[in-house]
Amino acid sequence: MADPQTIYLNRGESLPELYGEDRLVILPRDPHNIFAYWEVSPQTRAALDNRAVEEGWPEITYCLRVYKYAWPEEETVESFFDLEVSRESNNWYIAVANADRYYHVELGWKAPGIPFQYLLRSNLVRTPRNGLSDLIDENWQLPDWKAQKLFRRISLYHLSSAEFFRRLRK
Repeated sequence: MADPQTIYLNRGESLPELYGEDRLVILPRDPHNIFAYWEVSPQTRAALDNRAVEEGWPEITYCLRVYKYAWPEEETVESFFDLEVSRESNNWYIAVANADRYYHVELGWKAPGIPFQYLLRSNLVRTPRNGLSDLIDENWQLPDWKAQKLFRRISLYHLSSAEFFRRLRK
């Protein structure tokens, strides 16, 4: 018999695939990767397609422009790069070279003879550090005997297989 509380969890309804909004969101995945997802509303797509026909552009290329900042307060962009994405795409994993930096992304388009034109702008995110923190808080520091025990355990299990078995036999 089913639990009476779980009967109401699935009512047969599912989340919509699209919401009809223009939106671009980025999330840091790890120190060297950002995940971006977006939705371009049908109205925005239709307006862009109409403009392409009016201007006589044979092909529009969608792309993500990734901006890197050292600090969010400074509006000086350290660098940027473009990634071509297909028109049907709605998410992308973006590899970034530097950890511990601020990034934002723009989804836009290019046409022959037309520079990058943005459609959507994302939020600003910071990728995490690529290592342990240099700060050691005395309130959370392990006593020496516990730290030695922990480091011994860490070093034991980061050995090659042959070295691990050799030490076990001793």
